[in-house]
Amino acid sequence: MQDLAPDATYEAPRAGARQLLKPRQSAVKTYARVLAYAWHYKLRLAVSVLFAVAVAGSLTSMLLAALTVLKLLYLDEPTVMAEVGKYAAVGQEWADKSFVTRWIVPENAQARAAALVLDMRANRAFALALLAGVVLALAAIGGAARFVQEYFAGSIGAGISVRLGEDMFTNIMKMPISFYEQHSTGEILARFTNDIFMVNRGLANTFVKLFREPFKLVFFLSVALSMDWQLTLIVLLVLPAVAYVIVTVGRKVKKSVRRSLQKIASTATVAAEAVRGIMVVKAYNMEEYETSRIKTELAKLRRYLIRMVRYDAAIEPATEFLLVVGLLMFMLLANRRIEAGRVDVVDVAVLLGALVMMVDPLRKLSSVNNMIQSSVASAERVFEFIDAKSDIIEAHDAVPLPPLKNTLRFDNVHFTYNGKDQVLRGVSFEIKKGEMVALVGSSGAGKSTIVKMIPRFYDVAAGSVTIDGVDIRQATFKSLRDQIGIVTQDTILFNETVRKNIAFGRETYALERIHQAALAAHAAEFIENLPLKYDTTIGESGATLSGGQRQRLAIARAVIKDPAILILDEATSSLDSESEQAIQKAIEEFIVGRTTIVIAHRLSTVQRADRILVVEGGRIVEQGPHAQLMAQNGLYRRLYDVQFGSTQP
Repeated sequence: MQDLAPDATYEAPRAGARQLLKPRQSAVKTYARVLAYAWHYKLRLAVSVLFAVAVAGSLTSMLLAALTVLKLLYLDEPTVMAEVGKYAAVGQEWADKSFVTRWIVPENAQARAAALVLDMRANRAFALALLAGVVLALAAIGGAARFVQEYFAGSIGAGISVRLGEDMFTNIMKMPISFYEQHSTGEILARFTNDIFMVNRGLANTFVKLFREPFKLVFFLSVALSMDWQLTLIVLLVLPAVAYVIVTVGRKVKKSVRRSLQKIASTATVAAEAVRGIMVVKAYNMEEYETSRIKTELAKLRRYLIRMVRYDAAIEPATEFLLVVGLLMFMLLANRRIEAGRVDVVDVAVLLGALVMMVDPLRKLSSVNNMIQSSVASAERVFEFIDAKSDIIEAHDAVPLPPLKNTLRFDNVHFTYNGKDQVLRGVSFEIKKGEMVALVGSSGAGKSTIVKMIPRFYDVAAGSVTIDGVDIRQATFKSLRDQIGIVTQDTILFNETVRKNIAFGRETYALERIHQAALAAHAAEFIENLPLKYDTTIGESGATLSGGQRQRLAIARAVIKDPAILILDEATSSLDSESEQAIQKAIEEFIVGRTTIVIAHRLSTVQRADRILVVEGGRIVEQGPHAQLMAQNGLYRRLYDVQFGSTQP
């Protein structure tokens, strides 16, 4: 038995994938980072802002046009004529300053303006019809501008969400195997689907309303201030209270959204497990049990969703109530100013109209904050995966590693998953090119961990793994993994055609090469009987195929790669005898001249190995050919006797 040498050093590995998730940033930094993605759409941003201004301008123009015409038509004539004369004089003075303005403003502007007003007052029906036409035109312009603004703003949000999804998926594809062992499929899918959707929903509302409503607010506020700045400022005293309500509710929304997203992930995990294991669920009559599990998760999710609904439902009524308080203050103070003769009724009407129209953008902006907080909570979870760093990285000076020519060597390799409990303890062995080596031992002994070191699914904590004397940590991932083929007990196939599953992303493979790989894997016969032969879609995880057929496709995928090193991890353990014989034959033909590492519990499948390594407690305790190990009467012999009930000497 190999023990750790007294002078051997053991280094704890770097942090696992879960620890490599960065701490959450502040909400402001998170949203600023999301908005930074918008810079990829600079032109769309400019168009959206331009048309947001157009929307606000059209609404303000409608208000001013309507109230100005009404003032001209219904105020007493001396007051109207005095006002018209004052503005016409200003226009005439402006016209006299340059040739351009002189061309715009006609001569005798005061007289012409007075005549126009008198004509309007004499024919009020025509003037009102003309006003209706102007308002209708402005409404059409505003509607068209709103459509363009919302379209471009929405497209920016969609584009950002897609980029976030691309960045997240690209990064998680770089994560080590430990990342996927520590994060459930449901959690990963929830972040990739639901969280991305929530970010998109928040961005769509943000870019639509956050671009448009502030312009509307500023335009209406300008009108109000120009009419009576003192009254306007008094009304605006309620805004601090409005801001407090918005911020307070926004914090609660963000907290509820974050928790609901976590519950969505756990619910997705439970659902995925039930669907994936549906045969076991039905075989054990566990439908009600699985239903109760999902109901429990959904009940928890419902509580958080109801909280979100409650906060969303509360924000706008609370905002509106405070704004109504401000308007009531305005009415009381406006009455005193009218009675004092400081303003007339029409001025107050214009001011009131502007203040009332300010309520709508303020109300919408209050709801935007809730949407922002929702999308921030989702964006935080997306950025966690975008920013996750793999603890297994390619060296900056990594070199291409030629295919194995001489030896694959483990030299005093130690490994731990959690930095405390050692899984491998000073493992050392050497495999020559073309040699077949089998790893046997009880479950949990460390066999699978050993083979996962070879393609760097895990990195050693101490010691080294070398190919032809080169530490694999100094090799590029591509050159290392290109020369390794893996066939596992859990056959991984994709919802694609037979052809694409064998070629697996390598579109350059000719059909003839795919056929040859299928023949070598003894898969060609059943493929020819499929409805569309090599173009038949096999369903999720190869659901339309038998276990033996799926395994033969997996072998064909390894054959077409033509690897220098082949790893077979319990490749035939779950098959019936007939399928096992066919696949064993395919494997025996394929491994000729190839460096092969086999993990097997069925010792009958490893007796022809050149060498058998017996693993126990993370150490190699025995090694040698089958006959030699049987003669030693050690652990291998005991495993053999237990499996076969043998008393063979």
